Amino acid sequence: MNSWLPQPRTAKLLPALNRYLALYRAESDTRLAEIATALRAEAHKPAPDFHLRALSLIADAIRRTHALEAYPCQLLAGLHLAEGRLSEMATGEGKTLVALLPAFVFALSGKGAHVATVNAYLAERDAAFARPCFDRLGLTVGLLRDRDQPAHKHRAYAADVTYGVGTEFGFDYLRDQLALRAAGRTEPRFHEILLRREPARPRFIQRGHAFAVVDEADSVLIDEARSPLIISTGAKQPNATPDVYHHAADIAAQLEPGTHFTREQRCRLTTEGHHRAHELLAGEILAQLRRLWTDYVENALHALHGLRLDVHYIVRDDEVVIVDEFTGRLCPDRTWRGGLHQAVEAQAGAAITEESASEATITRPAYFRLYAKVCGMTGTAKEAATEIRASYGLETVIVPPNRPCIRALHPDRVFRTRAAKLAAVASDVAARYAKGQPVLIGSRTIENSEAIAAVLTVPFVLLNGKQDADEAAIIAGAGRPGTVTIATNMAGRGAHIPVPAESQRAGGLHVIGLERHDSARIDRQLIGRCARQGEPGSAQFFVSLDDDLIAAHAPDFAKGLAQHAADELPGTLASHFLRVQRRVERTDREARRRLKQFDEWLNELKGAL
Repeated sequence: MNSWLPQPRTAKLLPALNRYLALYRAESDTRLAEIATALRAEAHKPAPDFHLRALSLIADAIRRTHALEAYPCQLLAGLHLAEGRLSEMATGEGKTLVALLPAFVFALSGKGAHVATVNAYLAERDAAFARPCFDRLGLTVGLLRDRDQPAHKHRAYAADVTYGVGTEFGFDYLRDQLALRAAGRTEPRFHEILLRREPARPRFIQRGHAFAVVDEADSVLIDEARSPLIISTGAKQPNATPDVYHHAADIAAQLEPGTHFTREQRCRLTTEGHHRAHELLAGEILAQLRRLWTDYVENALHALHGLRLDVHYIVRDDEVVIVDEFTGRLCPDRTWRGGLHQAVEAQAGAAITEESASEATITRPAYFRLYAKVCGMTGTAKEAATEIRASYGLETVIVPPNRPCIRALHPDRVFRTRAAKLAAVASDVAARYAKGQPVLIGSRTIENSEAIAAVLTVPFVLLNGKQDADEAAIIAGAGRPGTVTIATNMAGRGAHIPVPAESQRAGGLHVIGLERHDSARIDRQLIGRCARQGEPGSAQFFVSLDDDLIAAHAPDFAKGLAQHAADELPGTLASHFLRVQRRVERTDREARRRLKQFDEWLNELKGAL
């Protein structure tokens, strides 16, 4: 049986869940709390129907607290999660409620359950939703906040269920590693110490890694797999030798592609480029070098040719701020390593900061593999099911929606140039605005979001880097009649978009993708913003030959059609964009596989020390 199909055994358990729900509905609040206490006592040696009783109990607590009846699909997803699987649920199916179901089951053991979200606003919102439900059953909820004092974090981790941003859980683990190192301990497998059945030691923030519920699991476990978590020192301090980076930037601007350097994933100097870079090296700079001069020049070349302002970074208050490539959100606490950040600062004319020194690091996959049991949910997992099984041992199941999806997905429109594409988008948006249909325009980059904003002829709201509560409020209003919202592709994930009746009569929310992403899952996440819960809605992509996907991975294809007379090209060419996308996905999967192998080798090496 394919792992991405609902498992019949689990589906057949829904009637039993409903029987328990009916039973608990007749009980008093006091009796429900007593049942929860009995389940806690049973958790160390549960009966076969333990999950069914626990899930039904928390579902009834949610009903009493928030007047929300769990859909059958939500109960089914909760059961899959409690059994340690990854559930794909269509966008808008109520994953906030679903997360409570396995969290309650895991929390009954007394070992702590961690619910990892994608940003601080969602963590706070979901914890506030969960707290009164768990209070009703005698369990506690903690919330991790960025930069909280250790005493607060101790209390958050001591709770039965702890909500927080996924990266914050990882950074707390690294902080505990540093505390262990400061205490003179040298055990190579630090997580094993934390998992021993010992009281939590005061110098440790976390008390172990028993259970994790990961929201937007494909993003965390796949998309961010190649971005390690790093605790560094020295970052954002003034650099003692800024002239080195400025000199490298000046030389990079004089080097010729093909002759002095090659442009692949990173710019690399040719033999002639090595000679030329050293010929141009000023004598007074030589004494300031901290590494090979060619490293500085190659970083400068990548900052000049590989990284773009308003795509990969912005400059704010004389500071270079990285833009997350998957979410479009700003990451003020993140820096590039190995002198690249300083090369970008020189290229952008910003203040040059000190290079950061890595004190502790772990990849996201390695961190989540510390947990005894991990489960997750997302709107897009089918495409990554094989990789998730191989990397994490997690089976992926698709949970059917509560109501059939009636989304109208229109064929991609293909254009010769970005200017022609944007003009066509502006015309399409104007027509939909005239009839009162709400439109959400998804952009891969800040640069493109501002480009479409410059040509629209109707009122719009622009969201391209702001975060958390403001972001959620803007996205939540995107379904109002005649509203036009421009946002980076994943902005607002987790925020509900109400589509009132007037908007539905006009066709429902229409989503426009300004280009295809490197990953089909990111495209599907954008499309999933519309036509939720059986509502009407539609989506369409507009692509052009100068899109990043084609420019970076299939430039010859673009050159062959560049002289085409018409601005709009045959729609059949859209299939080539999808073929390029699949090729890039294969390359990225292979890179993540190699990273996993490196992690495994590193762990074996540490174990042998």
